[in-house]
Amino acid sequence: MTATLDQAALACLKEKEEYFRLMEESGKEKTSAGKEVMAGNADTSAENKKPELKESHYMDRKIRVLLMTTDYQSYFHPSVTVVRNGKEHVYTPETFKVPGEKIKVPAHRDGLQVSSVQRQCGNPVYQGNLEIVKNPEGLLLINEVPLETYLEAVVPSEMPASYEKEALKAQAVCARTYAWKQMQEGRLKELGVDVDDSVNFQVYQNISPQKASSEAVNETRGKILCQNGEPIQAYYFSTSAGATSTDEIWGAQQPAPYLKSVICKFDSKQPWSYWETVIPWENLEKRAQELTGTEGKLLSAAVTEKSESGAVTGLQVVTEESSFMLEEEYAIRQFLSPAGCMITEGDGTKIQGSTLLPSAYITLDTEPGNYVRISGGGYGHGVGMSQNGANEMAKEGYSFEEILNYFFYNIEITDCSLQEKGQCLSQ
Repeated sequence: MTATLDQAALACLKEKEEYFRLMEESGKEKTSAGKEVMAGNADTSAENKKPELKESHYMDRKIRVLLMTTDYQSYFHPSVTVVRNGKEHVYTPETFKVPGEKIKVPAHRDGLQVSSVQRQCGNPVYQGNLEIVKNPEGLLLINEVPLETYLEAVVPSEMPASYEKEALKAQAVCARTYAWKQMQEGRLKELGVDVDDSVNFQVYQNISPQKASSEAVNETRGKILCQNGEPIQAYYFSTSAGATSTDEIWGAQQPAPYLKSVICKFDSKQPWSYWETVIPWENLEKRAQELTGTEGKLLSAAVTEKSESGAVTGLQVVTEESSFMLEEEYAIRQFLSPAGCMITEGDGTKIQGSTLLPSAYITLDTEPGNYVRISGGGYGHGVGMSQNGANEMAKEGYSFEEILNYFFYNIEITDCSLQEKGQCLSQ
């Protein structure tokens, strides 16, 4: 997702004064140019100590999460409102003196509520610290939190807490592995974070921690998926179309050695195992014109290639003035977006389409100039573990280890602390 820009709000001097009082209460004092120093005895805050790697432990690891605006529209907030210990604090770009300056809001036992952001759970409450950074395009809001605490707010946001315990445990291991891998790879290091809180990485704190999912996290504490001692990319998705895919659907020349296409009939009775939608021809024509920068009419859109598992990996689009090929699953789902159209699920339920087709496991019935009828199966990219498949397997008595070994190939379920220090510890 490309973050959009927000218009900055006006400053409020009173809130700046409240911030200094807040920092004084916590024994902290901020400085400009993105630096922070401790006021008083440095031993009062363990998080500011920097032990050598040999003294570090998995349980000390923290993940830095970039919190997006309401509806996950942008990385840049026009203002940030935090409620800490019953007191509201508002921060705007004018609260800061220079770009890069940081304000850290220290953790509180009751959490830190961000009332300027809406999630499915309402105004989200975060454990750990919050950090607000001035950026030329707005304010960045970062949550620094222990990894296991982070996972307690990821698992229920990615899988219903009502699912079977062994499915939730499999989800927890996948989520932990995915997060650990991102911490190592540093895709967002230029922003000073490991992940964001959206579907770009893993959805975080959209649903508050739930008892069942927190138990699943705790009962698998520290466990990740590895192959040959290295953490894997533990992909997961909602519902299969009868088989899973490898990363070849994203253009990989060879599939990752831990990914395999497996038959998945466990979730075949799920509503999303089959669906249909009809898209007006003019919708696709407009998208083709936007992609080509031309005014030509759309003549055809045809599937030219599919993966081993049945996902479309080639879509030829022809207009009066040009033609182009879409070759990756995500781009194809974007082009065939059912936004503004209804989708009929396998059980007859009708829902409003979004900006992304439910999956790329599709067949097209085109009537040029009128419509495209799309018959499809599954929900999500189809790579790795089917969450609904995992839940049905758990109902049949499969353990979380058996579930994970079914969807991933030749993997070990190991503990982070058993890995080599250079691999296990996030720098």
